[in-house]
Amino acid sequence: MDTHASTFPLIISVDDHTVEPAGVWQDRLPARYQDTAPRVVRAPLKEMTFLGGRFRPVMGEPGDEGPLGDWWVYGDLRRPLTRLDTAVGVDRDEVRLEVITYEQMRPGSYDVPARLADMDVNHVQSALCFPTFPRFCGQTFTEARDRELALLCVRAYNDWMVEEWCG
Repeated sequence: MDTHASTFPLIISVDDHTVEPAGVWQDRLPARYQDTAPRVVRAPLKEMTFLGGRFRPVMGEPGDEGPLGDWWVYGDLRRPLTRLDTAVGVDRDEVRLEVITYEQMRPGSYDVPARLADMDVNHVQSALCFPTFPRFCGQTFTEARDRELALLCVRAYNDWMVEEWCG
């Protein structure tokens, strides 16, 4: 059976997205920043609104009602991982604005060997990957109050991207 795999050219994806592994900043920043660096916390979603093209999630406290999700916590920012961040492998009818955990997403969203396996299945040779938590061009960090930490976070992300994700 000819599947055209040998004659069909490999795809170069120009719009892929990564979900940063939970330890990207915790693993790469100096110890003095461990309490202020971006980190993942599992917490309930207290409230979610979507208005004017922006969603406004409210992270609950331990013991609060609501679906559990993994949240990026950095300064005043509380940003949940959502199904919209990583819809790959999910039926279109199931893609909603809801909080999720790392365990609820396809590992290829954040794990290099799993991503390479997914790329092979999809006949993808290479991909231009965009960030999730840092946002485009590191906006999460350019908007931060602590400029020194923000610069270290951008460098840590870039190092991770070059050394691990692309390496």
